[in-house]
Order: sequence, then structure tokens, then C-alpha cells
Amino acid sequence: MVQTVQNIASVNDFLTGEIDLCSPPEIFMRISEVLDNPTTTAADIAQIIEQDPALTIRMLKVVNSAFFGFPATVQTISKAITILGDREIRLLVMATSVVEKFSSFPNTIVSMKAFWSHSLQTALFAKVLAEHHPKNKQLSSIFISGLLHDIGKLVLYKKAPDLSRSAALLRKSNNLNDADAECAVFGFNHSDVGGGLLSMWKIPEAIQQAAEHHHQPEQSKDHQLECSLIYLANQLAHINVATDAPSATEAFSIDPIWDKVNLSSRLIPSVTELVNDQFKETYRLFFNR
Repeated sequence: MVQTVQNIASVNDFLTGEIDLCSPPEIFMRISEVLDNPTTTAADIAQIIEQDPALTIRMLKVVNSAFFGFPATVQTISKAITILGDREIRLLVMATSVVEKFSSFPNTIVSMKAFWSHSLQTALFAKVLAEHHPKNKQLSSIFISGLLHDIGKLVLYKKAPDLSRSAALLRKSNNLNDADAECAVFGFNHSDVGGGLLSMWKIPEAIQQAAEHHHQPEQSKDHQLECSLIYLANQLAHINVATDAPSATEAFSIDPIWDKVNLSSRLIPSVTELVNDQFKETYRLFFNR
């Protein structure tokens, strides 16, 4: 059935249907099931990952990159699992498999390179900001939260391309932001859809809420810090490519969320420089480009 405003009643209605998008990456679910078994060994997890050669190669590239900074080369998945631990491996599988699942979209409505470039910049900004935060050790999922914060946009594009085009035209003609234009057309926005999708996938709650509340982090009940960091990272990623970056940076530096998360906006220049230094290599690792 063609999606129209009249037959989309809610986010759940929108996400219902026989569409591959709304099912989580199979390998992530298999890994999660195995990791939830207390008798699981590193060899058990490695065996599942190694059944997907492309995933295996990509994960080893990431593990051996400056992203993790291990002193010696990690040659096998089982060794990577031993070094990183179950949680980090689960997040890394999630990142690589979700990127694979969503990277084959046509560029008819949105440039996929531009989409993933923004998503990755947001993830890197979030990671670097978290490294400056006193609760850094509690923020291990912050990179994947940044990477997936706009995933709802791809679901909108895929399931309702005509309505998505209408929202894009409305945004341009009325100088609206994406979320307000989407709400005007759909009755909800990409944040609502992203949070709903990740909830369906049973992704950890901190990642769900970051997708759902990255524009309004104060609405998060249990993960305001993570949502606030993704909010800041998202804004920094937009400013990083803005033509009026200096004036945008000046305005953003007085955003009260900096104080709420106990970080100083004086970090902006050094954080931006570090993200720009890391971006090209990290993009190649995750997107093989």
C-alpha cells in the first residue's frame, strides 16, 4: 500500500509491514543471543562473525585502526573479542552490520555519502566529547548512538519517498528544520521513527533514546547525559560543514546544554580539529571508500 498522510496513524503503524528495514540485522541478533548465554566463549562468537567474510574483514580493520589504538596487530576475531570484551564487540557488530544494511539505498532523495558523513561526524564528535567527560567509562555506547541518531530519516525515505520529498520541499520553502517539516507532513519526525525502530530491534535503551531525543534531550527520562552529548555532537557536525561556521559556533557556544553536561564550549576548536583529523580514515574503515 502507498503510504499517505491519511493512512499513517502513528509511528508504530508506519513501522509495521513486510519491509526488510524493520527487521534488525540478522548477524547482530545472532551475536546478541549467543552473548546472552553465560556459557558462551570467544570462539563461539568468532565462529558466527567469521561466517560473514565481509564483516570479518571490516571488523579487523576497525580493531587494528587508530580508532582503538592497540599496540600490536590483532589478527583474529577471537583475539579481538578477548581484548575488547562482550559489550564492545556487540556494539562493533551492531555498527558494522547496520551500516551494511543501510548503505545500499539509491541516492534519489538523499545523498547516502552525505548522510553517512554527517552520521559518522556526529559519532566522532560524541566519542571525543565523552572522552572529556568525568563519566566517560559509563558512555561506551556513545559512538554507535551518534552513528544511528538519524537512522529514522532512512526509514522515512525508504517507506514513504513521496512524502519525504514533500517534507524536503516544505523545509526549503518555509525555512523549517527537518523535524518540523516532517511533523507537518507525517505527524511525526525522523527522531520518533528512529527511536521506534531501535526499540523494535531491542537495541540498548541509551541508543534508542539518543535517536529519539537528540533534538530535545531534556525529554529523555533515563539517559539525558547521552542524549545531550548526541545533541551537542549533532550540532557540531552541522556547524563543521556550515558556510557560516564562525557565527554559528559563536551562537552555539552559549547553549545551556554545555553547562548541563558539565563540559566547556571552549572545547569546540580542539574537538573539531581532532574529529577532522580522524574522519577520513574512520570513514574508509566503516564504508570501504
